Amino acid sequence: MTYEITPENLVYHTLIGLETVVAESTNSDMVGTRGVVVDETRNTLLITTGYSDFSAMKEATAAIRSEIRNTTPHSGEPDEVGEHFLDKTIPKTHSTFIFSLPDDRKVRVDGDLLVARPEDRISKKHKN
Repeated sequence: MTYEITPENLVYHTLIGLETVVAESTNSDMVGTRGVVVDETRNTLLITTGYSDFSAMKEATAAIRSEIRNTTPHSGEPDEVGEHFLDKTIPKTHSTFIFSLPDDRKVRVDGDLLVARPEDRISKKHKN
């Protein structure tokens, strides 16, 4: 059974594979960072930026995402169209993210709501 990611349940899902933009952060260097979430820890999101084909990363299954990551240039190297991609670690706390859902809706999320291991967020209670 698959569950559709919606604006209402996004904070309970794994975020890997979703395109995101850092809308606000206490670190002004992070604001505007755009990319695909490729890994997630309790306190951070690892975002690949500058990748020329975000749709491939966004639509891929976990196994295929790993293959895509293994066949793309390493962080800091140019990809096939000369764009440089970098992995950036973004703290969840004190940040606000805008996620693009698979149906192209955009959802603004306070990063403080995401602080937890992905597998633990399903049981967290959130105030609406």
